[in-house]
Amino acid sequence: MAKTGDTVRFLNSTGGGRITRIEGKIAYVEEDGFETPVLVSEIVVVLPAGHEPKGSGKKLFDQEAFDEGKKKTRENPKANRESEKPASEELPVVETDRGERMNIVLGFEPENIKDLGRTKIAAVLVNDSNYFLQFNVMVRDEEAKAWKNLYQGEVSPNELIDIALFTQDTIGEMERVVFQAIAYKKGKPFQVKYPVNVSRKIDLTKFFKMHCFRPGVYFDTPVIEVPLYSER
Repeated sequence: MAKTGDTVRFLNSTGGGRITRIEGKIAYVEEDGFETPVLVSEIVVVLPAGHEPKGSGKKLFDQEAFDEGKKKTRENPKANRESEKPASEELPVVETDRGERMNIVLGFEPENIKDLGRTKIAAVLVNDSNYFLQFNVMVRDEEAKAWKNLYQGEVSPNELIDIALFTQDTIGEMERVVFQAIAYKKGKPFQVKYPVNVSRKIDLTKFFKMHCFRPGVYFDTPVIEVPLYSER
């Protein structure tokens, strides 16, 4: 149940913000100094009141917002993200009506959009679904003529996680990507999903063009969003 102080995102449109007050079925959501009235049924809580996000770069929802014990480290996005909190303190999973149909996206977020030649670029996996995903991201090793793991782990429903950090000198590793995943829910019945196994070729020329980075569906900072899998 949403309450004053929660940070939310809109279900039927992009954007979101912090709830300043709730009157009946209407929540007033503040973003950039403007209040937007919206039905409580059309928002989803992504950051409960009292859970302050760490690090730079605003996102519509983020992993550490649900678990303060998961350390966000931009300098080392492969750092251990296992929660240090007891299992009994885990926050409940937030589900949405549209989340029963999975949508998975790979986002590339530069630290400094005005200095693309030298800035670091974070690769971020977005899990827009009501399912936990055990997943593996692989990239092509042209020298070995084989594939190698870039990141392997789990992402919770309606969350995103950093999976790698690149520069313009290393972003070439992402030209060919294979994404594999198994979807499931914990402690409740669910519809079985077929295992995901998709391959994508990424246009690397976009990473050198500032206009190719723009706020997207899941980020309000400039990014390149690459769809990996969708049931919508």
